[in-house]
Amino acid sequence: MLSVVGLAALLYGIIEGPVKGWTSAEVLAGFAVAIVGLAGFVVWELRAEHPMLPMRFFRNGGFSLGSGVITFGFFVMFGFFFLMTQFLQFVRGYSPLDAGVATLPLAAALIVVSPRSAALAEKLGASRVMGAGFGFIAVGFGVFTLVDASSSYLTIALGLVLLGIGMGITVAPATGSIMAAVPLNKAGVGSAVNDTTREVGGALGIAVLGSIANSAYRSGVDAELLAGLPAAAADAASEGVGAAIQIAADPSLPAQAAEALRSGAQGAFSDAFNTSLGVAGVVAFVIGILVLVVGRRTDEITDAVADGLESEPDQIGSPVEAASDGES
Repeated sequence: MLSVVGLAALLYGIIEGPVKGWTSAEVLAGFAVAIVGLAGFVVWELRAEHPMLPMRFFRNGGFSLGSGVITFGFFVMFGFFFLMTQFLQFVRGYSPLDAGVATLPLAAALIVVSPRSAALAEKLGASRVMGAGFGFIAVGFGVFTLVDASSSYLTIALGLVLLGIGMGITVAPATGSIMAAVPLNKAGVGSAVNDTTREVGGALGIAVLGSIANSAYRSGVDAELLAGLPAAAADAASEGVGAAIQIAADPSLPAQAAEALRSGAQGAFSDAFNTSLGVAGVVAFVIGILVLVVGRRTDEITDAVADGLESEPDQIGSPVEAASDGES
């Protein structure tokens, strides 16, 4: 209950911030409840005799690194999917089916690259491969900061392929890091953490990147575009590009005003899309650097533990406990 309340309050605050104002009582109350709930969850798990999530596992560098990589990987990707579907349909005018087909280059890149990620991680090191994956993701988002309604689909396909390569060489090594860091009798916990980090990262990515896009869209909608619309229609059009496109299709609206509203809303959302994915690209770049730095330290600890196991096998309990104690 503490985790559910804490996460729900956090997401509520992030989503409602652009609408109600970041300093509004509701948003600040949401963040306060989130802090209390999530802190309470950590304290509860530390004191519980049989914790749902053993916090001591995070003392292991591989476990923490893998969890962080998956969280932020799905943070940027779920936020991307949330915005990309709207961009393709409302800005470029694709049907839902066309929008789905248009994203296939990302899936194709995943299919080709993912099976080779294990061999790359074994040859180059998991942290280097995961860091390079975030580099591909960052470059892919960089491509999407240049995309608009008139851009060639080949540019969009290039960005999708880069994202697919990045995710393809990132997720599998991260999952391996999590599972390798837990003892066999806690494999269920490792698997659950692997799934939960995906869901939490995805929810936060949609909330954060969606809020950034929402704020940018609202600031980009010119008041002149809404002039002459009924108050309810003007409010709806200023809240989202989907509503603006639907209002512009109303036959009772003069043709010139409808076209101005449609093109203005599409332009505002296109700019918001570019801004949000620019932020996602910066996040991916920073995380990639952190993965390389932290991963190098984790690899050194793992090598030291392996040497200790070979030289003094009777003095070390389990690899997990040894790695955790060594890092702490």
